Parts: sequence; structure tokens; C-alpha cells
Amino acid sequence: MMNLLAAPRSALMAALVLSMAFAPSCAFASEKDSPLRYTVERGDTLYGLAEKYFRSTAAIEQVRRLNRVADARRLPVGKSLLIPRDVLRYTQVEVAVVAYSGPVRIANGTAQVGRVLKERETVATGANGFVSFSTKFGGRFSIPSNSRARLVSARRYLLGETLDIDLAVEKGRSSASSPTLKNGSRIRVRTPVAVTAVRGTEFRVAYDEERGRSLTEVVEGSVAVVTPAQETAALEGFGVALAEGQAPSTERLLPAPQLVNGGDIQTAETLQFAIAPSAGEEGYRIQIAKDAGFLDVVSEQLIQRPQATFEELADGRYFVRARAISGSGLEGQSEALSFRRKRLGAGGSAGTSDDGAGYVFQWLPSGEGNTYYAFQLWRADDPARLVVDETSLSTSGFELTGFDPGAYVWRVAAIQADAEDGLLKVWGPEQKLTISD
Repeated sequence: MMNLLAAPRSALMAALVLSMAFAPSCAFASEKDSPLRYTVERGDTLYGLAEKYFRSTAAIEQVRRLNRVADARRLPVGKSLLIPRDVLRYTQVEVAVVAYSGPVRIANGTAQVGRVLKERETVATGANGFVSFSTKFGGRFSIPSNSRARLVSARRYLLGETLDIDLAVEKGRSSASSPTLKNGSRIRVRTPVAVTAVRGTEFRVAYDEERGRSLTEVVEGSVAVVTPAQETAALEGFGVALAEGQAPSTERLLPAPQLVNGGDIQTAETLQFAIAPSAGEEGYRIQIAKDAGFLDVVSEQLIQRPQATFEELADGRYFVRARAISGSGLEGQSEALSFRRKRLGAGGSAGTSDDGAGYVFQWLPSGEGNTYYAFQLWRADDPARLVVDETSLSTSGFELTGFDPGAYVWRVAAIQADAEDGLLKVWGPEQKLTISD
């Protein structure tokens, strides 16, 4: 029985139309399932159709019996013929790598931009690995860290220029997006438990091996999640979680979590992102990409606490997004924010001068570019009164003398004039200096 989520009538009707195109009886069948329809035109014969569309003339008899045609050489104009997909000629649809990062393997080799994924080949990503594929018709697939997927089929049938893409997620997750497909065309993403079928939408599919659970999350449009027992329609903003032998569970996706400092310039040695937590969140997936569409993801983390730390990211413009994870494992909505990575800072040290008459303060810059420095020093017991306050130093150190005994605190800042963000000034950590009698 179909389980339709509460929704406006127009959305429900769209889901009903969609679900009718993907019946449970055909979801797990072979390529013989869901035959294409062809409307007979004047002058058509099965022999003529075979010459244009069939892989061999042996299929003529199969199509004739399936459609109860008395004479293969005489077809009524306007008659609707069912033609099994496995008898049809097709060309291979190129599913090509457009971006990748980290450990990614395709079949027995490493990933390369432009590499075409062939039918029956497997893609596997390791820790912090990510790969995105695109097709010429506008469809896209992305596979994040610690996942494994196999391309079942990628075909364009000559009959009606019909697309047929089928991806199997064996471990982890995959996201997919597709333009609106015409009648007969389909994109399916399957797990060992269910098949998610679409006709123009953006969605994500995951398979949790440990719990044997299939997860479908609808970002845009609607999908049909099909098992041998039943079919569930999920609308935009909802997810479906199900395990083999259990009834599917539908729930609204968690809203996009707020990144407290998502748009800040990241100047520290490590990048820090804080998330404002809310109810119902048991973890987060946070990703950094070079593009707003997140095809070129360069790093990601799965975290339980609302704080993520990233290392080794080159200077430049990036995008960050976070998704909250519910108790069922479904990942929620996300909102991409643009931020700038600009490494800037200075690490310092202090010691006595060679003649012992004073103290030498030195620092080294972090990052690239023409850097100036500021230096401040104050007594620990009187932080409001600066003993030394230098605001524009071009050297990376100097010597100070004439200190009274006591405890002091000092710090140094790195300063750069930046074309994009004006004057950047980053203070280093405060350090203590104790001078005895």
C-alpha cells in the first residue's frame, strides 16, 4: 500500500503520477522490466521497427506475442506497442568524473577528471574522499567519503532517445540530481533494501551496512521508494528510512543547522566551524567545496559535537555547508555559505639579549604576502596600561631594555593590506615574561 505524506493536493497528485510510473512489481526486476511504449505510425511494421530500433530480428516474434499482433507486417496506426528494454539498441551514456579529492578508486584504478564510469564498474571512496560525475543530459551524481557504488546501467535507447541510468549504492551514500525526464526515461538509485526512482529531482540515497538500513532524502521534487512489498512516495523536504522486512518510516528532514561563523575569514592554522545545535540532532555532516554546487568537495567530516576542525586548506574562496543527522540516520537540509581562507598570523618567542642587558622578541609570519606587525606589552597586574604599543613594524623582531622586575604579558599581530577585505590584522596568542631582580 502506498504511504503518502500529508501535503497539498497538487503535490500529492504529482507524487501519484510519479509513483504510477514505478510499480513495486517491476522495481527489482531485470532490464526486461518496465517496457517502453511506441505508438504505431503510418507505414510501420515490426520488421521496420526492428531495423531501426531492435538489437536483432529475433526480437520481432517476442514483441509480436507480447502485443498480440496477428501480422508482423501489418500494424494498426495509433496502436500502442510495449517493447522490452532488453531487445532495444542503445548507446552508452557517458558518466564522467568532473571533480574528485582524496582517496577515490574506480574499478582497479585511481580517479581522473574525464574518466568515464562504465557499466558494472565500482567506485569506492576512502576517508575524506569525494567524487562527482556528470552526464551530457544534465544528470549529476556525487559519492562522499567511505562509500561504495556500482553503475548498473547507463544507456540511451534509440527508441525515443530514452535515458536509463541505474546506480547501486552498496555502502555509504550518494546524492543525485536530474533535469525533468521525458516519458520512459528514468534514473534509479538502489540499495540492497530499496530502489529510489525519479523523473527530475534532487535527492540522496544511503545504505547503512551495520543496520541494514536504506535511507532516502528528497531535497527537491519527489521520489518513489520501492521495495518488493510496497511503494512509498516521498515529497520535497521528507525522508524515508527502512530496513529489510520492516515498514518504511517517513519523517520531515531536519532544517539546515546554523553555522555560527560560516562566512568569516579563516586565518588560523586550522579552520574552525561552530554549529548552533537544536533539538533532534544526533550528529552532523559538514563539507567544504570549491563550488556552490558542491561537485568539487575538498574535505568533509562526520561529527557528533557541534564543532568541526579542518586542516591543510590552501588560501582561496570556498563554500561550507552542514547537515544535521537525525536518530534514524537521515540527513537534513543544508545551506551553502561562502567563506575565505587566508592564512595569516605570527608566532613569537622571547629571550635575553647576548649581553644580558635586555630582552629580544622575535616572530615568524604564517601565510603569504607582504606582512607588517604590531606589538604590545603590558604588566600582568595592569593590563589596561600598555608599556609598549608598536603599530607598524616591518621587522620580525626587536630588543627592549630597561624593564622593572615583575610579570609581563606580550603579543604580536600580523597585518596585511588585502584587496578584497581591506586591512587584515590577526593577533597571536598572549605570552608571559617574568623578569626577576
